[in-house]
Amino acid sequence: MTDSEEITFRFDQVPPCARCGGEALLRVRFGHSWTNITGHLVEGFREADLCPACDSGTTPADDLLALFAVAERIPLTHLAEFGCRVVAWVESVRQPRVDMVRLQDEEDAHRHNGELP
Repeated sequence: MTDSEEITFRFDQVPPCARCGGEALLRVRFGHSWTNITGHLVEGFREADLCPACDSGTTPADDLLALFAVAERIPLTHLAEFGCRVVAWVESVRQPRVDMVRLQDEEDAHRHNGELP
């Protein structure tokens, strides 16, 4: 991530987690780009939810979830620490390439549920 890249935070009235429908603690929006099949760079944005059910178990998410567990509000004296943890977590959820194992697992699950032929 570059120093000029912007991450937008949403703390209040965070919609349910897009993955499980549970309570998300934070939603972030960040720049995301990829190279399409013709070799051209496509730029856009991506949103990610911090969800205790979906994200626990990875160090960057656990570090961030720990701050939420300790305090309902982050004191001003801890904003720099909070920002560093958010940046580390965003980097952990940013995927420059498709995770083929995860894609196959999701496809198998949808086939098993009858959602795909």
